[in-house]
Amino acid sequence: MSRIALGQEQRKRNKIKYLTEWIDGRMHSKGLTQEAVAKELNISQEALSIRLNPKTYKKNKRADPFKFGDLLVLFEILEATPEEKDRLLTL
Repeated sequence: MSRIALGQEQRKRNKIKYLTEWIDGRMHSKGLTQEAVAKELNISQEALSIRLNPKTYKKNKRADPFKFGDLLVLFEILEATPEEKDRLLTL
């Protein structure tokens, strides 16, 4: 079976989906709530919930969910390993 090359937009959506799934999974494993993480990011729980929903990023309706500074805070809170940081920052 041949592979189909993904377009740039599809690759971007997949990367955002992977990042949000990693954040959600790590929050669960650390026992953190959206409210606690949102407080560290200085945003509301509702805003974090929207950012973690990859469906809101289809067809350029929204920009990337997290800025670089937000990712650094998330990596600190969620105790990301150096390997995870490298992988997630190069998505």
